[in-house]
Amino acid sequence: MGKLTERLQKQLLDPNRKKDAEDCISVYNWLKETDQEGRVWSSRWDPLVDVEFKGFPSDKRTYKLNSIGRTLLNGIKMDKLETVAQQRL
Repeated sequence: MGKLTERLQKQLLDPNRKKDAEDCISVYNWLKETDQEGRVWSSRWDPLVDVEFKGFPSDKRTYKLNSIGRTLLNGIKMDKLETVAQQRL
């Protein structure tokens, strides 16, 4: 999914879509870390995002987490907070 990361990096440059790109990158990185082979499979990625196609051909795409992706992101953030809290003890 090299093209996906390129598209997300380009999306970071758009101030209106920057937060969406940051959230998507966080989820993407988590998926990559948790995969045994270090890959992000479309079967795991696609259910987490909504894609908006622009132009013809549809080379320009923007990504936004859907409700399932947001729930996963919240869980990732909570897990990081718990890890930090445990390290302080």
